[in-house]
Amino acid sequence: MTEESNYLAEQEYREYMRLINSVEILTQAEYELCKKWDAGEAWKYLNNIGEGRWLNCNVYSEYDHEKRQFEMETGVVGSYDDPNYLRA
Repeated sequence: MTEESNYLAEQEYREYMRLINSVEILTQAEYELCKKWDAGEAWKYLNNIGEGRWLNCNVYSEYDHEKRQFEMETGVVGSYDDPNYLRA
């Protein structure tokens, strides 16, 4: 491998690591990149949610989703975690 191809492979790997560890919703192209680098991990963590979008269960948190939904519904930010919120 040449220095240039090593550099490009390293950049692609860094992008794969960023996607698999920090991006919640991936595009089809991002999914293909992850599948190219580690098909087993892509199969384990990435779920098709339609229209060329993939949910990354490695990043997705049901807790964070419910917290965000609660705060949107109540309009009160930060109350979801506060045990003293409902105390008088």
